[in-house]
Amino acid sequence: MKMTLTHFEATLILAVFISAVLAVVTKKTDEERFRYGMRSLGWFFVTVFGLAWLMYLGHR
Repeated sequence: MKMTLTHFEATLILAVFISAVLAVVTKKTDEERFRYGMRSLGWFFVTVFGLAWLMYLGHR
């Protein structure tokens, strides 16, 4: 069975994995890891949406 992802879906999955790894590697307690992981994921989402809009406006 072949799975097909859009660029957007692949980027969001990558953001989730990177946020989780960064949280586990850089923080000591579970609470710090969770907070840092959610904050990092939020910033990834903001960046992805911001860059997507810039590319959209740049190609108009």
